[in-house]
Order: sequence, then structure tokens, then C-alpha cells
Amino acid sequence: MQFKTNAKCAGCSASILKAVRDRFPDLEWSLDLSTADKVLECHGMPDDSEMAARVVKTIEETGFKGSWITRGESNL
Repeated sequence: MQFKTNAKCAGCSASILKAVRDRFPDLEWSLDLSTADKVLECHGMPDDSEMAARVVKTIEETGFKGSWITRGESNL
């Protein structure tokens, strides 16, 4: 699964990654600041709207914006 974020720097990335890793410790996460969408990616999580909503809520709890990138929407 992939999510657009409004992360701007390594500190932003670290905050978001800590939050999702704490909430979903069994999953592998990465955040790419070099893309326009500042893509947060979860490797191995199936596309599921309920899970996506939980991830977006976790991102928002850190003070950032996040939205789920559905398969047809990805620019990567």
C-alpha cells in the first residue's frame, strides 16, 4: 500500500515512520522524500480500505496529512 504525505524533511519522515512502525510493528515501512507525493509505502500489506483508514489516521495523529494512493492512482 502507498500513501501520499506532506512530509518535508528527514525529521518529518522519522516522525511518520516511528508512528506507523509503533502501530503496525510486523510490517515493513519506507518513506520516499524524493517524490512529489512524499510516498509512504508499506511492503506486504494488501490493499484494504479499512487498513488504509487506520494508516491515514496514524499519519494524521503525528500532525501530518496522508491519503491512500489506490492502485490506479499511483504515478510511480
